[in-house]
Amino acid sequence: MNNVKKNKLIVDELLLRKIVYSIDKAITDDVPQFLRDNPMETCNYIIQLRGDKINDNLRNHVVTENIDLIPFKRYVWSGRILRDCINHITYTITTNPTLDAIPRKKNRKNPHFLQSILFTENRDCVAPVRQMNLSDFGIVLFDATELEDDYNTIMQGIIGKDEDYTHYVITYKAQDNELKEVALKLLDKDFNIVDETSLNEYIKPDFSRLTDMKPADQKTESEDNNESKKLVSIKPGIRPKLRELEKQAWQKK
Repeated sequence: MNNVKKNKLIVDELLLRKIVYSIDKAITDDVPQFLRDNPMETCNYIIQLRGDKINDNLRNHVVTENIDLIPFKRYVWSGRILRDCINHITYTITTNPTLDAIPRKKNRKNPHFLQSILFTENRDCVAPVRQMNLSDFGIVLFDATELEDDYNTIMQGIIGKDEDYTHYVITYKAQDNELKEVALKLLDKDFNIVDETSLNEYIKPDFSRLTDMKPADQKTESEDNNESKKLVSIKPGIRPKLRELEKQAWQKK
C-alpha cells in the first residue's frame, strides 16, 4: 500500500454500516434486554458486557467470506480484531475516553495491544499535526522488537507484520442506552490523527423517541414553547367535531 493510501481513509460504506449497526444494536437493544432478563443488585460488569455484545453482533452481522474476526487474549480479557482481507485493513472498536487514555498511561509494564498494532501496521502513516511524546525526548517505553513481538502474539500468525495492513479505530459515544456518535479514525503509531470521518449518518434513527410528543396541554417554563404549543394544539371545542366527522366517515364506508 503506497503512502497516499496509508494517509487516507478507505471508506467501505456497506461494511461500515454493518459495523455501526452492530454497535448500535448492542447499546440500544442487547444490553438493556440483558439487564431486563437478568436483574441484579449491582451491574459492575456493564462496560464489559457492551463490548461482548458488540463482538457478538460483529460475528452475526458483519463476518463474511472476506471479513473475519481475529481473537486474542490479554490476561483474563478476550478481544476481537475485525479484518478486511480485500482492502488489507484491520479494525478495533472502543470509546473515545478509552482511546485517549492509552498513550497517556506511562507506567505500563507491557504495551497495550493497540500500541503494538499501530506501531506495526501504521508506522508509515504521517499525521498532519502531531503532539510531542516521550520518544521526542529520547524516552522509549517499548522498543521496536517488543512491539513487533507483541503484535505477532496478538495476530498468532494470521497476519504477518510485513503483510502491509493498515489499522483503523472506530470510536463511539453512548448515553442513556443510545448511540450518540461514531467516528472512523486513522492514527499514526503515536496515536496522532492522520485522517478521520464521522459515521453518524449510519446510526439508525430512534423513531419511538421522534414520535414521543408531549401532550398538547402540558405546560413548560419557556414562553416560546407555550406559543408554539398554541399553534399546533387542537382546541378542546374542536375535538368533538373531529370525532363526529370520523364517525360519519366510517358510516359511509
